[in-house]
Formats: sequence, C-alpha cells, structure tokens
Amino acid sequence: MSLRAHLRSLYLLPLVRKGVVAARRVYFVRVKRALRTLPSADAFAATLPHNLKSLAQCNPRIDLLIKPLSVIESLNERSKVLVIGPRNEHDLFTLAGHGFACVRGLDLISYSPRIDLGDMHATPYPDDAWDAIVTGWTLSYSSAPERVAREMIRIARPGAVIAVGVEYSTMSESEEIALSGYSIQERTKLPKRINSVAEVLALFAPHVDTVFFTHDAPRKRSHTAGGLAADVSNVAAIFSIRKA
Repeated sequence: MSLRAHLRSLYLLPLVRKGVVAARRVYFVRVKRALRTLPSADAFAATLPHNLKSLAQCNPRIDLLIKPLSVIESLNERSKVLVIGPRNEHDLFTLAGHGFACVRGLDLISYSPRIDLGDMHATPYPDDAWDAIVTGWTLSYSSAPERVAREMIRIARPGAVIAVGVEYSTMSESEEIALSGYSIQERTKLPKRINSVAEVLALFAPHVDTVFFTHDAPRKRSHTAGGLAADVSNVAAIFSIRKA
C-alpha cells in the first residue's frame, strides 16, 4: 500500500472524516462563498430546501453501500467512482478511506471542487465514463427514476458496478407532511415509492448482470406518526451492468 493510500485510510476514522468534511464545508461555503444550486424539472419542490437544511449532516447509512462495494474484486484504487447526490463531501471521503483514489460527486448543490453541479437526469459526462456509480438515497428525490437509471447506464462503462440505496417507507404524503411539515415526494408526480430490491433492479432491466449484494428492508419499519423510527429500514442493491 502506498503512503497516499495509508493517509487516505485515516478517513475511516469518523472523527477525522467528519472533521475534514466540516472544516472544508465552512471554508468553501463561508469563506469562499462557493455554494451553488441548480434547479431540476425532474426533482420535487422540496429537494433543494430539504438538502440545504441538511448540508452539514454526515449520515453513516452510506456504509450500507460503500462497505460491500469496497470488496468487489472488479474494482480497485484506480477505479473511477461517481457519487450521485452526496449533498456534501462525506460520502466522497468515506470512499477515499476505503481505498478509492478517483472519486467525484454530482449534485444539484455544490460548494466543493470535488462535486460537479449537475442534474442526475441529464449528467455532463460522456458515455462509458465510470467504473462505479453510487447513488445513495437520491432516487426518492426524482419524479422520473427510470430516466435516472437510463442515464446511469449510459455513463457507466460495460461491466461497471452500480450501488443504489433507498429508504423504505409506507407513509402517505399527508402523514409525511404531518410529521415534518412537508413531503419530499410529490405523489401526483410519482404515486408509488421505490420500496424493494426488485423495484430497484427493475429500473435497470435488462442491463442487470451480476448482483453482488442486496438488503431488502429486513425490519420492514417505516417512519411513524410519532416521529422517526430509530431503526427505519433501508433497501440496497449492488450489481454490475451489461451493455450491448
């Protein structure tokens, strides 16, 4: 392992990783005034406000995708990895800690030189550009998830690995509004939530090749009327894709 790889492994320590992410966010947002946003016709109205409110959050649930991704043998230190919807740099530094040296993000919000400002429904990348694409808990912000899947297939190289995570929930739109004051997903635009591995994989059919990892909301818990459930379940799928 190179010296740089050893240094990157320090990002596996939560205090180091979160400290670096927080310091860089303060520098780029408050000092450099680099925060920018981009509207998307395919995103819900609450997408930008919700994520701007949570810009400082470092959510450990990304481990559900990154830890299994890090041991897939078709990927290595030099693999080009794109994170769609990271919100801040936390997911990028988590991937760096697990050994990935070539990581970029794409989001409707960016303050970082590591995160491109762009729309996941129409990305700025050429065909066959990425060895792996990670999209954690972002499909819930799209009124056209099938378009996101097609775009991911376009920019992934043949045999690339796709890692998708979504939150399992059975709450109605009115229940979400009663709980938090707004609903992220507008049910008039997308009536049904993606709530299972099968529904994730169906978005990418017939391009799904090897399925490496699945996590199909084993607890089957949702948000409750009394607040957020402590063990709300998640859905995850990691798979390679085939392209003609």
